[in-house]
Amino acid sequence: MLRPPDTVAEANEVTDGQVERRVKEGQTLQGKVNKPKNTRLRFNLEKLKDPRISEVFQATVGGKFAPLLQLDEDLEAITNNFNSVMTETADEVLGKSQRKSKPWVTDFILELCDKRRNQKKKKNTPDGRAEYRKTNKDIRREMKYAKQRWITKQCTDIEENLAFNNTKKAFQLVKDLTKEKQAKVNSIKDKRGNSLTEEKEILERWTEYCSELYTHQSRWTEYCSELYTHQSRGDPSLLNVEEPTNEDAYPILRDEVVAAVDSLRSGKSAGVDNIPSELLKHGGESTINMLTIICNKIWQTGEWPNPWTQSLIIVIPKKGNLQLCQDYRTISLISHASKVMLRIILDRLKPQAENIIAEEQAGFRKGRSTIEQIFTSVYSVKNTSNTRESSTTSS
Repeated sequence: MLRPPDTVAEANEVTDGQVERRVKEGQTLQGKVNKPKNTRLRFNLEKLKDPRISEVFQATVGGKFAPLLQLDEDLEAITNNFNSVMTETADEVLGKSQRKSKPWVTDFILELCDKRRNQKKKKNTPDGRAEYRKTNKDIRREMKYAKQRWITKQCTDIEENLAFNNTKKAFQLVKDLTKEKQAKVNSIKDKRGNSLTEEKEILERWTEYCSELYTHQSRWTEYCSELYTHQSRGDPSLLNVEEPTNEDAYPILRDEVVAAVDSLRSGKSAGVDNIPSELLKHGGESTINMLTIICNKIWQTGEWPNPWTQSLIIVIPKKGNLQLCQDYRTISLISHASKVMLRIILDRLKPQAENIIAEEQAGFRKGRSTIEQIFTSVYSVKNTSNTRESSTTSS
């Protein structure tokens, strides 16, 4: 039979075995679980719309990149320094973006919330309590008016889109306003149908599922390549590529990097490096110079920097049983800086691909459409059938 502790001090004692067990389980001595630190950074990109802040960001980045441009470092070191400078400067100049729980929350309301949070420490005094209550009333009033303005604007947008016959946008707004919030599922099922509730087990299950998913896709790609090889039609010598050398006659030009950065889409989530496309676009000349150096080192060595090979997989629930991994859609977020090099390679491959791709190929080619080919095929079939019918009638 367990004996109750004689004193409070004895009750608070923790044995060495308990300490070791709690450390292994990620707990503190108080029994609280240490949650893993969130490495996702979201910067206040709205500040970049201000020309003065954008100039400050460019100048700060340029000052930090100036000594790095003179160093001859390896690819990994340059890439890591580039990521560090961009994220540190964004944190200093722009700051982190505050998460808005409701779409009608304005920056002024968030400032009032910060003010109320600071006043909460002084609630013990009569003056501090009065200031806290006043700020709390201001927040409630601003939230009420902001919600009314937001709803009015949404209704106005729906009416304007319907008036201009833009039904797709109008019905999308209606869907966003009326859809029900999906409940978060804290468990997932393994292959055998057993429910997993521990965070570690859930992560291992997702790792297993994604590994099998992409392994299956790679096998399907190999199977398709075996069915149709380039040797069946075209010149096989076009696929012979020389080994990369440091004396490449066709280095990555600065204009190519500028065009690739300009082609990046704004408003997209950042990858593992936490660098959104907006930072690259507002980085100025020094950012373009650093990207040019990195892209040329990749082009010369044929090696890809390790930060650019990592991707962040996001799962989006679909309809069905949300405890099954297959009822989620996986999205892979890659580094926006790596998209610059990918765009340059794609632009260089397009002219070469025109000599390899068959003339009948229309999908994924600029200026061509499969719809035109379908229309031509349907028209030819109808014309042929009409010709046969007329010849049969005349005979």
